[in-house]
Order: sequence, then C-alpha cells, then structure tokens
Amino acid sequence: MKKRFFILLSVVSLILVYSCEDSLNPYGEFQEKYVLNCVMRADTNFQVTYLTKNYVTPDFNPYSNTNDPTIKNAVIRMWNGNDDVVILKDSTLVRPAGDNYKTPYSVYYTSNFQPKPNTKVEIEALLPNGKRLSSSATVPSSVSFSGIKTDTLIPTPGQNFVRFVWNTNRKNPVFVARLGIYYYKNNNKQTRYIYTIPSSYVNIDGKMEPVFSKPFSTLSYSVDLQTVNTAMQLLSEEVEDKSKIQILVCGIELLSLDDNLSMYYNATARSGDIFSVKLDETDYSNIQGGFGVFGIYVRNFYVIRFSKDYIRSYGFEPALSF
Repeated sequence: MKKRFFILLSVVSLILVYSCEDSLNPYGEFQEKYVLNCVMRADTNFQVTYLTKNYVTPDFNPYSNTNDPTIKNAVIRMWNGNDDVVILKDSTLVRPAGDNYKTPYSVYYTSNFQPKPNTKVEIEALLPNGKRLSSSATVPSSVSFSGIKTDTLIPTPGQNFVRFVWNTNRKNPVFVARLGIYYYKNNNKQTRYIYTIPSSYVNIDGKMEPVFSKPFSTLSYSVDLQTVNTAMQLLSEEVEDKSKIQILVCGIELLSLDDNLSMYYNATARSGDIFSVKLDETDYSNIQGGFGVFGIYVRNFYVIRFSKDYIRSYGFEPALSF
C-alpha cells in the first residue's frame, strides 16, 4: 500500500514540475487567415461586403484587441454571367460610441448589381498581398403567394389562426418569416412603423416574452389568432396617445435563403432543446482561399388587412378606407 502511494505521489510530482517548467501556448502557432463575408440580397441592387483577418491578443479575451483587422485596398469583383460584372467600391462608416476600434468601419459596396433569379453569382477578392478569396452561389427563385389559400382578413370568421401560403419551383427551400403590424404614427409628420408579431408568446413571471420562428422548409406559415391579439394588446399598452396611431395591415416578410445560407444555419444553429448546451462553436465556410460566408436571399412580401372593428377594439383607428 505504501509503495503504491509513493508511486502515485511521484507521478503527481513529476506532472506538477513539468507544468511549472513548460509554458503551454493555448493558441498554437499563429497562421494569418483571411475572412470574406457577403450576404447578398437579390431583390435590390445595393450589396455590401466585409473583408477582414484573424488576430492574436496578449490575453484570452478577444475583445481586448484595439487594432482594426479590416483589410483595405483590396479589389473585389462580382459577376452574374459573362456580361454583368461590377467592381465594388470601398467606403467607411462611423463606429458607435464605446467601440474598441477607434477607426471607422471599412466596407466594400456597390449600388449597381442585382442578380437575376435562378442564376449563378460569383465573387472574388484580390488582397494587396496577392492572396485571392472566392466563392459562388445560386440566386433562389421568388415565391408566389396563394390568394386562395392565404387568409384575406384578420380575424377570419370561424378561424382561430392567421395563415400565409405560397408556391415555389425550388427543391428543398429554406425560409425565414417575419410577421408584423404595420401602422402610422402621427408626431407632426406621418411615419410608418412595424410592431413585430412573434410565432408565439410565453408568460414568464407575468411578462409576455416573444418566441420567434426558426428557418423552415414548409410552404406555409401560420400563427394563432391569440398571438396576434397579444401583439395588438402589447402595442396598445406601449402607446401613450392612441389617437396618433393608425393601423395599416398585417404583413409578412418572407426571406428565401439560398443553399449556402441554409447550410450555414444548419451548421451553426444551436439545439432547440432548452435542456441541451452546446460546448463548442461550429465553423462553417464556403470561401475558397480563406474563411467566411457568401450567400444570397430574396425578400418577398404579402399583406392581410385587419377588420375595422378589430382595430377599433384596441383603441386604434384604421388607416385604410377599404
């Protein structure tokens, strides 16, 4: 027994001595890598790209870095087929107060590039040191909302939910839905606002907390009428003077994600199980020669009108006459 204890003590002593003498480097050998991020919106001609690189901090806190890792003076091109080619311009944006980096944001942009549906788009960044980053993506097709299957009025008599239905010729589509109450607020001038309607609400300690929808692949989206009622009630409680509010419509903003953005979400999304904890961060990249994400989405929009009696039941006035 004494012999075993002596052997164990000797092993522990050797480990402690080795640990004290040898400094462990948690970073390993640093290798400079470059990152290109661009999420393109195919229903507009304004596109923005961000180009940066990795860095090492003297401590374990990545936010202690004060040197802006943005890469300037690069040449970034986008093209859609053989004829539609554009070179992005570089620009700067003012940073918010309290940001670690004191220099302005550096971005690359174009206001003259809108790719065609179902076509391939390519991007290439040539860095000042000769490094090249590139990627490609396919523009998702727009959807067509069904005027027959989609509801036309809130509330629909005899129905306790609100439903939107659409069609697409794309295989394995992925969507993101954002539902909202669109209204005017008259403060000397008429300004339009949006009050978001989540997929549901959860009562936590007497407070209604929103639960938002994750990306999905079905060709429809619906919420309970009670969820819409709760959103209208919360909006009415937040407004001091309801006479200044005019309700317009209930609108859905439907984003169609391309395959790259869909895979990025699937690779990085955390478990929907509230009892699960993700201990490691999943890396996803579709950039050749570096890291980052290049993806495309298309924005689609559709509205449903509220009944005038429904709007007035919450103390508001309808903005539309029909």
